[in-house]
Amino acid sequence: MTRRIVTASLLAVAIALAACKAEHVVKQGTGKGTVAGVDTTKHEVTLDHGPIPGVMTAMTMTYTVSDPKLLDGVTLGEKVEFDVEVRGKEYVVTGIRPR
Repeated sequence: MTRRIVTASLLAVAIALAACKAEHVVKQGTGKGTVAGVDTTKHEVTLDHGPIPGVMTAMTMTYTVSDPKLLDGVTLGEKVEFDVEVRGKEYVVTGIRPR
């Protein structure tokens, strides 16, 4: 019986570690889209973009930017290419440039 408890405990620890690791996986990708909104006070940009392979489907979404300076010169309606990181449920634009 003790062996079963030890085995069950080890299995529970392994599952918990796997779950923690999955939450910290960072996906990265580059997308192309159009600026649909800019909020410099919230450090956010809304992008209407195509699919980002391995990251997400095409959509319009508001993203936080990793550095507020990324929004300098970004204008509504501008066509851009951007880099995004996904950390669990957080989506962050780490680069944005005109195309």
